Amino acid sequence: MAILEESNDSIDKAGLLTIRDITGEKIDLDRSIYRCCVKNKEKYAWLVSYYYTDILISSNKNIKSRIEKPLKKIYEILNVCIKNEPSFLKSLSPIRIKPSFPEIIKEMCAKSAEFNVGPMAAVAGTVNEYVASYLQKYCDILIIENGGDIYVKAERDINVGIYVKNPNFKDRIALKINAKNMPCGLCSSSGTFGHSFSMGKCDLAVVLAKSAITADAAATAFANSISCEDDIPGSIAYFKGFEEIKGLLAIKDKKIGAWGTIEFLS
Repeated sequence: MAILEESNDSIDKAGLLTIRDITGEKIDLDRSIYRCCVKNKEKYAWLVSYYYTDILISSNKNIKSRIEKPLKKIYEILNVCIKNEPSFLKSLSPIRIKPSFPEIIKEMCAKSAEFNVGPMAAVAGTVNEYVASYLQKYCDILIIENGGDIYVKAERDINVGIYVKNPNFKDRIALKINAKNMPCGLCSSSGTFGHSFSMGKCDLAVVLAKSAITADAAATAFANSISCEDDIPGSIAYFKGFEEIKGLLAIKDKKIGAWGTIEFLS
């Protein structure tokens, strides 16, 4: 059983799942630097923890009772794949898609192969996309934030704050996601801070794409491709060639580059 309130605590053998209702509360957590979407926290909001996942889910409808099932299911799927395919967890390059893989894992592997990264480069986006596929039909507005990687569905524009440690741009960047581009994924990767592994030295690489899986895999590859300021133009020129990518943002030292439907807020 999940913990749906502060009481009724219990342990699930597969892991402890907690859903903390933070409706009406101000976000003030250690991970708040990743909580870009709090600028648009909706009527209802929950902090959800399960295995290594720490997610903020916000919606205009009370979908709390529906969160547990898809989150547990995607982790069950991931754990089976990791157990049966040893290279799945640690590979930094694409792996072969097996016919036995569930459809969501096939998509995860296909997108990671498209951007020449390992499947786990897209794990946060995959979790977001899978959970959203269950929840989005029950609400008009849905924001899922998972370690700086966001799935968003709304009928109006959404403002997103961008966190970067680079002192030249820190606390100075906010983006607007236009309603016509949703649902979509907005994912980020960095070679200078955060928990994600990167082969580059980009201060921050952000990708807006049709799906969170695409955005997550692409953000990793985008960040991998930037080691100095001069890499930004060429990297943007390359990644804008992918049809599903709708916007790009890169920051390195004193330079920033952007393309596509990336709209800055003043």
